[in-house]
Amino acid sequence: MAGADPVAFIHANWRLHADIAAISPNMLLSSIYTHLLDLVESHTLSVLPSSEQPLGEYIEHRHDLHRALVDALDQRDRDTALRLIREHNTTPASEDSAL
Repeated sequence: MAGADPVAFIHANWRLHADIAAISPNMLLSSIYTHLLDLVESHTLSVLPSSEQPLGEYIEHRHDLHRALVDALDQRDRDTALRLIREHNTTPASEDSAL
């Protein structure tokens, strides 16, 4: 993923999150979440690193994590999906900043 476009990545990331929210059985939370994503996305100008980790490495790690999570969801592997969700939620969000 060398040379990955950080803005394209963040938009794809939000689309993935919206797609996952869309399959949630809780329509109220799904609607709130997707509307918040739309609002944030409409105001995003750029993506800047905020740590020592190069942005390209961070994007590659998140891409791999998301791919594994989608595979686990597709295979209905609950234990793996929950483990990956925990990893996703505990990876420092401050690794990048959307402006």
